[in-house]
Amino acid sequence: MEMIFGVIEDLIEKAQNGTTEQKEDAKNSLKNNMGQFVSNLEELVNQGNEEAADLLKQLKSIDV
Repeated sequence: MEMIFGVIEDLIEKAQNGTTEQKEDAKNSLKNNMGQFVSNLEELVNQGNEEAADLLKQLKSIDV
């Protein structure tokens, strides 16, 4: 689970603070996987996972 969180956190970080190329790549990856990421995180949030709730909030705030 932590690995998946790490991947999503890395993409968010690059989308917000990366180089122009990193931002574009990260946003494309987020766009292509957004449905899957949100679905998986929402399932964890419903199970009471606070880290997933924070990550989901960050994910939804990204403009892709």
